[in-house]
Amino acid sequence: MIVGCMAMVFAIFFSGCSSDAVVQNQTASPSAKEVTKTTTEPKQSIDNSTSYNQIASYMQEESNKAFSPYYELLEFTLSDYEEKTVDGKVEATFGYQVKYKNFEKDPDTVDYIKAAKEKKDPNYQQLYDEYLQPKEMSFHLKAVVEDAGSITLYTNVSPKGIQWEKAVMSDFILKK
Repeated sequence: MIVGCMAMVFAIFFSGCSSDAVVQNQTASPSAKEVTKTTTEPKQSIDNSTSYNQIASYMQEESNKAFSPYYELLEFTLSDYEEKTVDGKVEATFGYQVKYKNFEKDPDTVDYIKAAKEKKDPNYQQLYDEYLQPKEMSFHLKAVVEDAGSITLYTNVSPKGIQWEKAVMSDFILKK
C-alpha cells in the first residue's frame, strides 16, 4: 500500500526523462548526441564540458546525501542536457534519473507487508514481489553554476510548461 502510494507521489511530482547519459560512480562527459549546448560565448567542445562534469558530480553527491539513508542507489542518469551562459553564469537544464531499490531484507519483515499478509490483503503478493525490485525517480532540473563554482538547483514545479523553483534533493523525500 505504502509502495503504491509512494509510486503515485513520485509519478505526480517527478516528470519522466529518457536515459541517454549514465553516470555511475564516475563523472564522464556526454557525447555530442546526448547534449545540446548553446552559449553566447565561444563554443567549447561538449566532450570537455567542465560544467557538465561538475553538475554530474554534484547531482550524484546530493542524491547520495538525500536518498542513501532510505534506499540502495544503483544508477544516476543525466539526459537531454542543455547548457547556456546567462549573465556570466552557466545554466544547464536536464532530466535526471536515479535508479534505486530497497535494502536487502526479507519482505515479510517489513511492517506494511507484514500487515498486508495478516489482513489477507489481496495486494500482499504484489507488495512482496515488488519490494526488492529496482525503481526509478525522475526529475526535470536546472542547475546554475556560479562564478565560485557553487551550484544552485531548481526544479520545474509546473505540470504544464516551465516554472523553476529553488530546490535541494532532500525536498523530494516524502515526509509525514
